[in-house]
Amino acid sequence: MSNRAARRTDHRGRRHWPTPSMIVAAAALFITLGGSAVAAGGLTYASGIATGAVTSQKIKDGTIQSRDLSAGTRKALKGARGVAGATGSAGAAGTNGSPGAIGSPGTNGVNGANGPNGANGANGIDGTNGTNGTNGTNGIDGIDGTITPLVATTATTPLPTATPPTTVVTLSVPAGRYVVLAKTQLTHSGAGDSIDCTLNADTTVLDRVAMKTLPALAAIPASMQAVVTTTLSSTPLNVKCDVLTADGTATSSSLIAIPTG
Repeated sequence: MSNRAARRTDHRGRRHWPTPSMIVAAAALFITLGGSAVAAGGLTYASGIATGAVTSQKIKDGTIQSRDLSAGTRKALKGARGVAGATGSAGAAGTNGSPGAIGSPGTNGVNGANGPNGANGANGIDGTNGTNGTNGTNGIDGIDGTITPLVATTATTPLPTATPPTTVVTLSVPAGRYVVLAKTQLTHSGAGDSIDCTLNADTTVLDRVAMKTLPALAAIPASMQAVVTTTLSSTPLNVKCDVLTADGTATSSSLIAIPTG
């Protein structure tokens, strides 16, 4: 008893809270000793219980609760997770809900404001004035109501070979509109020759006559005509002729310009 009291004195300075295992051991010891440990006037510590003194037979069935066990002991008592159970059959479909009431129409939106007027476009640039037309020339006065034609003639004009065309008759007319008539008589000295004559207003060809493979010493008449409008105050009308192979002449050449008003 003295040793036990000494131990109690040693532990009085610091208080120990009993663990669940100590409580179980103390309860078993109490049952075994018939309460003698309590009669001693204090608690019995785990160090005062002999190893193996508390057995399953000493513990009343149903007296140990899970809270009396340590966390490690409770974890060790858990079994492995069981196999998942089979999926239950699908429940019957619920009845369709009744349609909701139709909502009231929304109010019309406010009309948008009119956009601002666009700016006026810039004025276009005035077009340039057209040039005035030229005044028409007065027609040639007729004599006693008849129109006087303009006429020029020449007697004989040589036509040398291998030269540019030769002017055989010319007539200058004022600005106006004319019917122009021209004629000449051509001769040449070689056989199988060719001649070519043109009626011109300055450098513009109005009419043309040409002949080829002529007999030797042939005399060939040539006539031409045209209607022309001249704009210059003096426009030369002329007839030009050319002989290809042998020398020739142009005789009895005339040029007539009849004004048409």
